[in-house]
Amino acid sequence: MSYLSKLLKPLLTATYITALSFSASSVAIAHGHQEHNVNQETDIMVMNGYARATFSLAKTGAVYFTLHNQSDKDKILTSVTVSKELASEAQIHTTVMEGDVMKMRELADGVTIGAGEMVSFESGGYHIMLLGLNKGLVEGSELKLTLIFEGNDELDITLPVKKDDAKNHHSHH
Repeated sequence: MSYLSKLLKPLLTATYITALSFSASSVAIAHGHQEHNVNQETDIMVMNGYARATFSLAKTGAVYFTLHNQSDKDKILTSVTVSKELASEAQIHTTVMEGDVMKMRELADGVTIGAGEMVSFESGGYHIMLLGLNKGLVEGSELKLTLIFEGNDELDITLPVKKDDAKNHHSHH
């Protein structure tokens, strides 16, 4: 690596992190989710969150978002709760390949969000499964979840339900 490259790398990294931080804040505010800015108790920011709309008789649903840990300590998302009026339970899941088949697995130990890092919950990776839906998730509505972190720190969030046209969806239970 050249001398100039060594000097520019920290500058470019700092510029990227600053731009990413402004971008994340702008996205949260632009989507009308100002309440998803950093929660002072958890130091976690929730960005780009939504639940995927389902058909009316669906018994499962999926929730996606990005968590940004803005503290200097690792945080562990240990569980998620949802109103019993909406679903019987919410679980943290991941998707794994077993042979040629993608399968979902519950993550009973939760997901670690490293200090200063972001973790995306998205189709084909980490996501929140809503099991035992009492009614379908209707586009344009909202749902409330409580994210519970190690130490029983809680973060209440309200997310929009939207149609998701992504082509890489996996089938749900």
